[in-house]
Amino acid sequence: MVLIMKRIFTLIVIAGFSTFLTISTMAQQGLLRYAERKVEEGNHMEAGQGFEKAYTRRQTYRAAVGAAEAYEKLRNYEKAYEWRKKAINFPESEKSDLLKYIASANQAGETEEVKRALDSLGSVEAPPLKNLELDSLRHWYENPSKAELVGLSSINTSNAEFGITMDAQGNTYFSSDRGDVTPRRKRGLRIDKSYRYFDKSSDWTGRDFLGVFKKDKDGVITPFNVPVPDVFHVTDPFFLKDQPIVFYTVTRKIRKSKNYTVQPELYFSRIGQDGELTDYHAFPYNEALSHAVISPFVDENQNRLYFSSDMPGGFGGLDLYYVDFDEDFSFSEPVNLGSTINTEGDERDPFTHNGKLYFSSDGHIGLGGLDLFVAAISNGGFSGVKNLGIPYNSPQDDFGIYLSGDGEIFLASNRPDSKGLDDIFKMEELELYKRLRAQVIGCDGKLITGSLEVVLMQGADRVLIETHQDGKGTFTAELAPDESYELHIKGKGYFALKDKSISTRNLSGEELNKEFQLVRIPYQTAVYVDLVYYDLDKAEIRSDAEANLDKIGELLRSYGFLDISVGAHADARASKEYNKALSERRASAVRDYLSKFGISRSRVRAEWYGEEDLVNDCGDGVPCPEDKHQLNRRSEMILLAFPEEGKAYDMPPELEGIDLCDISNIQVPMEMPTIHFGFDRSDLTAAEMQSLERVALMLENMLSQRLFIRGHTDNRGSDKYNMLLSEKRAKVVKEYLEARGIASERLVYEFFGKSNPIHDCDSITCTPAMHRINRRTELSLPELNKDWTKQIR
Repeated sequence: MVLIMKRIFTLIVIAGFSTFLTISTMAQQGLLRYAERKVEEGNHMEAGQGFEKAYTRRQTYRAAVGAAEAYEKLRNYEKAYEWRKKAINFPESEKSDLLKYIASANQAGETEEVKRALDSLGSVEAPPLKNLELDSLRHWYENPSKAELVGLSSINTSNAEFGITMDAQGNTYFSSDRGDVTPRRKRGLRIDKSYRYFDKSSDWTGRDFLGVFKKDKDGVITPFNVPVPDVFHVTDPFFLKDQPIVFYTVTRKIRKSKNYTVQPELYFSRIGQDGELTDYHAFPYNEALSHAVISPFVDENQNRLYFSSDMPGGFGGLDLYYVDFDEDFSFSEPVNLGSTINTEGDERDPFTHNGKLYFSSDGHIGLGGLDLFVAAISNGGFSGVKNLGIPYNSPQDDFGIYLSGDGEIFLASNRPDSKGLDDIFKMEELELYKRLRAQVIGCDGKLITGSLEVVLMQGADRVLIETHQDGKGTFTAELAPDESYELHIKGKGYFALKDKSISTRNLSGEELNKEFQLVRIPYQTAVYVDLVYYDLDKAEIRSDAEANLDKIGELLRSYGFLDISVGAHADARASKEYNKALSERRASAVRDYLSKFGISRSRVRAEWYGEEDLVNDCGDGVPCPEDKHQLNRRSEMILLAFPEEGKAYDMPPELEGIDLCDISNIQVPMEMPTIHFGFDRSDLTAAEMQSLERVALMLENMLSQRLFIRGHTDNRGSDKYNMLLSEKRAKVVKEYLEARGIASERLVYEFFGKSNPIHDCDSITCTPAMHRINRRTELSLPELNKDWTKQIR
């Protein structure tokens, strides 16, 4: 009997426990269904509470994930992290749950946990970590800006405040849901924080509608009302500075028979003398039951309206767009800012300043949630998207940046030190930008006035940075800290300047002062000359001319900024017509010879003069010896640097580091001849005249050069006699060059008698050849400039 009773009792206990489990499970299922219904309605507060109660009844993966998702929607990051941590401990959890746990840890401020987890995972592209990257996080946390964010205590409350802006009169405006917050029920309407509303019946969250508030110069805060009828939310005001116009976003009351979602729309109004809005106009691309249009910003210099929208055809969630408008506020078709800016996530809150686009995004690599980014605007496009880093961004939402005309920077954030759901912060002790102030001077040390082409690029991505010129030789730019820059300066008629040394790393001051010198391009400057001579009535290149032409060919082949001018001549012993044709053949012979070096005909400027430009008086009917006729049968060859007048040339690498303000430095050093004389003579032989013709050609085309002429004798004769003889030898060279048109002041002559011999024939027995070497006139330039060529010989 006792045994029978024990069995009955055991069966009763088992049945009771089973009934309890069934009831408990049924109760939890009911709570889960309730919570999931609240999710569908968008009431995430009650959904989260429902999932928590379901988890208390029975700890399940489904309840933990549901609670985490609800608190993520409510931006309660601590509780979301707590529930994600529970969820990953269930057997049903997958890798995606681990990724979501890491994301929640980041938003909860568990930085070290995030670093450890990301380090172990490596590169992860799957949501929600597609915008988190270990190296980037480490860089931002280890290299914060030296500024800090300070909440605006005069504006922030325990509610939400965001979207600060200012009007032309200095009044401040912001969006807020401040107002009565009381637990009450409201049937038929539900407002959420993204300022959409739904037609489904649900419990109201207790938050008031979003509205715009005005803070005047005395600090008095009053509501700013808009004339659009039947609106719930009003946010995102933006005031034009040049016109009494304000743009803003509203969510209107719209009734339909079926379930629907009402999206925010863009409106603009004119402001009356009393500060009240006198009218309202809908943005033509509003579609309240299709897509949102929010966060307007107007670039008045471009007559361009930027905004954010999830209209069809975008890249994902909210994308940034712009439209242009005319004086009647007729708007062009919307233009998507493209894949450089927009992602599969949300991009919103555009703001342009000094050639840069600022915006917020949760699709680019960031610290978590919405982050603030900046991109360069250039040639109608965008480049170099960069996260602004810490303290601008946090693992939470950071958005709505505003740069005032006074240089103050504001933004909105729900980071942990916020008083309310969102707070407005101001950047203090800002050191985001350094100021570059640069002067551009010419070779004379004076500022170069007029417009210059200045291109400043930041970092390895070569992001374009806006510069400002005053037209008087000075330009400025804003530089980010701890960055390197590359600068290009161009001016008409000047060599382009490049400088890669600009950096703000370890720059202690607020301003970086630089001076840059532009050098004028020495168009058509003669850098080298030479001559070739011809036989009577011949145009063929003689063997004694080949070495000269070979050097010229090598110079032309090696340096593309050189061209050659060839002037061919004949003597006067034939008709003018015949000599003209003969000189043309001689010019062609030089051009054909240079073609062996791959020199195109376009780089050889050939001219022919016949007998028009004789170097002596051996004209028609004048009896002359053959050696003087030989001087006239010639081709003069002049290498010209930068031959195309007005063309923008880059500085050739070979000339970098050479002072081209002294034009003589561009000229290729030429070996000056030594003129030798017969015993006790001071007249010039035909061979010496050919050498002086080359010197004359150089001086004729290189006007900055001066020539030193020094006469000498051998040791045979008295000091007095030799002093006079050396003077004659110096003067005969000087007078020959003067006869060829060289100004006397460019020719400096000296004479030394027998005091400076090459061979000391008083000490040794000299041969006739050694005596001849002492009988000389030496020619030299003041200084041999640096040879920038590749030692071409």
